[in-house]
Amino acid sequence: MTGQQPGETYRAVMHARRPGDGEPCTLIVRRVNGRVELLYHGVLSTGATLSDDEADELAGHLVGATRRRSSS
Repeated sequence: MTGQQPGETYRAVMHARRPGDGEPCTLIVRRVNGRVELLYHGVLSTGATLSDDEADELAGHLVGATRRRSSS
């Protein structure tokens, strides 16, 4: 998936690493037709569509996880 899609009003791309094997992966966050989409490798079949409330909840969980870093 490349470029802006019809109805898309926001897009952010983040390069990360998969757990376990450390291989690179791409996370895409976009807003399409008023809904937030989180896509793994930019593929719709491996993504999730979220309401604004669900996106806010996910953001809170991500922040919470960064604050609970293990000291090991």
